[in-house]
Amino acid sequence: MTNRTGLWTTQPSGQRVLAQSGQSFILLAIIFMGLLALLGLALDLGLLYIERIHMKRAIDAATLAGVVELPHEEPAIMRAVEYLRMNGYNVGRDVNVLVMGYTRAYPGAQPSTLRDRQTPHEYITATVNPPRATFLIDTYSFRSSPLGGGTTPDTASKIAITGTVNVPMNFMQFFGYRTVRAQDVAVAQNITNLDIVLVFDRSGSMQGDTICYQCWQETTNDVANYPFPTNGVYNPISYTLVMSRNLCRSTPEDYVDSQGRRYVIIEAELYSRNDSSYYRETRQTGIGYWALQRGTTGSGRSSSIEGTRSAHVAHNPYWTYGQASPPAPLFGRFYTLQDAQRGVAPRLEYDFRVSWSGIAYIWLRAQGGGSQSFWVNLVNGQYYRDPSKIYWAVDSNPPVENSAANSCNTTYDYAGSSSCTGSWSWIRIGSFNVISGSLHTLKIWAGSPGYEIDKIVITNDSRTDYSQIEPLTFDSGRGRPATVGSARAGACDPCNPIFGLTVNPQDCTTPYYLVTTRTNRLGDDLFSDFEPLRTSQEAVKRFVQKLDPQFDQVGFAAFSTDASRTELSCLHRHGRACYDPLVQNPPISYTQILRAIEEQTAEGGTDIAEAMRAGLGVLGLNVDGLPGWNNNCDGSANSACGRGGAAKRVMILLTDGSPNDNPGGACDDDPSLWPYNNDPDFDCVMYYARKARQTGTVVYTIGLGNGVIPELLQAVADETQGTYYFAPSPEDLDNIFDQILANIYVRLIR
Repeated sequence: MTNRTGLWTTQPSGQRVLAQSGQSFILLAIIFMGLLALLGLALDLGLLYIERIHMKRAIDAATLAGVVELPHEEPAIMRAVEYLRMNGYNVGRDVNVLVMGYTRAYPGAQPSTLRDRQTPHEYITATVNPPRATFLIDTYSFRSSPLGGGTTPDTASKIAITGTVNVPMNFMQFFGYRTVRAQDVAVAQNITNLDIVLVFDRSGSMQGDTICYQCWQETTNDVANYPFPTNGVYNPISYTLVMSRNLCRSTPEDYVDSQGRRYVIIEAELYSRNDSSYYRETRQTGIGYWALQRGTTGSGRSSSIEGTRSAHVAHNPYWTYGQASPPAPLFGRFYTLQDAQRGVAPRLEYDFRVSWSGIAYIWLRAQGGGSQSFWVNLVNGQYYRDPSKIYWAVDSNPPVENSAANSCNTTYDYAGSSSCTGSWSWIRIGSFNVISGSLHTLKIWAGSPGYEIDKIVITNDSRTDYSQIEPLTFDSGRGRPATVGSARAGACDPCNPIFGLTVNPQDCTTPYYLVTTRTNRLGDDLFSDFEPLRTSQEAVKRFVQKLDPQFDQVGFAAFSTDASRTELSCLHRHGRACYDPLVQNPPISYTQILRAIEEQTAEGGTDIAEAMRAGLGVLGLNVDGLPGWNNNCDGSANSACGRGGAAKRVMILLTDGSPNDNPGGACDDDPSLWPYNNDPDFDCVMYYARKARQTGTVVYTIGLGNGVIPELLQAVADETQGTYYFAPSPEDLDNIFDQILANIYVRLIR
């Protein structure tokens, strides 16, 4: 359409819509190109980020691997290259390696090519040019040389790896960036000078074997006879005596008193069957067991069949002791009557025959479980102490409860002290019907942890006052010896570990103790789990001997209820050097420390806080301002030889228990230090952990066995940037000390 003047024309409406649509397509194309650009940029940046993360992990691993080879530069470089290859970098093909430090011209070159490379030197050349990645390994040897001029090889203490990777771009190459560099660096240091204090638990729970107290016994403190067991003896039950006294004869003979009353007397350790396992690999925290315990007549236990050595059975020998109530570490558990009825509680069985028909009464010479015999009410969560619980039945009858045993009002008697003397007592647990000549089985289920049984008497004597019954009052209340034919089944099986015999498969007479080959039963866990103290001492000695007296000082603090100190050596001791570089083949040793380790014997409680304070004192840190403590190294008492900032300060704390004492003072003023149980013994441990951190002391903690509080030892290590290690048994300590040694000497500092 044309207007009157002919200056413009109106197009049809459809053509106007097509014009607008064309403009929209152009706009969408521009937006789409922008999105593609953003996606391409994101893809390229993602590739760059992934490669940088991969490279960072690779150089961290290579740096830590290489630093352990220092001060030898060449092995350190080759170990680092090995780890770069393991992490996907094809060194020598599309990856080259530059070095700085005291190295040869290339791997495997002649020693004459050894040079001080103070600028990057091409050590391994990539066949692809340009290479995809380049790694610069710097051992800093020319900077660490004691001569200052870089003329001494193998003196490096630090290694740095700088990685540069050319990451191919996809989108960015349209803007001229075919590759973009990803770069990072890692630096690790091999610590040279160490001041280490070993804080060692010598409390009573370290004395005897945790399965069978006094089955292995130390007999001398003569250090010339170490290592054990050359200075110790095994204490199996004598199978020869059992047989010679006719305890296994098929026709029993009761003891008959002057009034014609009859008594079958059974030694509790000569059980017919024990359904619980004391083997270390099968034990679990919270699962109790009945096990043999040896002792002496002086502790109030029966002289048993040995005459001079006592024996009894105990429910769940403790791994630790000293805490009067939860949350003390309770290895094992309290078993209820319902547990016995369901067959969950550990059970002992005694087969016997009597020579009368009618009623039989059962007496036990027993001792209650002590102050750790707690059970928890699952309804209200409260703990209750009940040290005198067992359950019993005869033949197929259901178990019933007995609570008549007197309690030992202290903790479990590890060291044969007099703390439980007099707690043994005779109790009558009940009665049942018997048939003369018939085989009956007495079953006893565990209840209270620590409950002990020494003798069992089955009689037709109806009197209820044990003091009127001569077979019970005999031998100062220990009772008459076991009667002929009182032992059955497992008690007469030579393959039973309690006898410690060397046996063949055909020797075994019951299905409970079968062996498949000729076996020395002294190697059984009952005897072979040697006392924690001795095994730990040997492991600590081996650790000390791996240190270098030219650089490292070692001190020792042993603790129980209190702590003793042996000051740092070996660089200087009482003002005199024990390492003299001017003397050819100088005598280098830690004799004083090794002797102090050897001299430790176990006794007392577990004051971990006092031990940590003493350990800090050995390092020259008087954190409580105690009088008489100094760092003068003059040979006087509590005069430390710490080197301050010239050495890295390290404390290694080994314990098998939880704290049950503290040194007092300011350490227990702040309950928030360990708010979980409102116990000042725990608060004080954390107090000295904080003091260690404030003074730059790294604490490595080792918990030996299931009696420790792992959360506490972990907290101490975390507070000081150390590490907590759990040792299920003393045999695990060597590996742990090796790990600690590697961690002490090596650290990633960037």
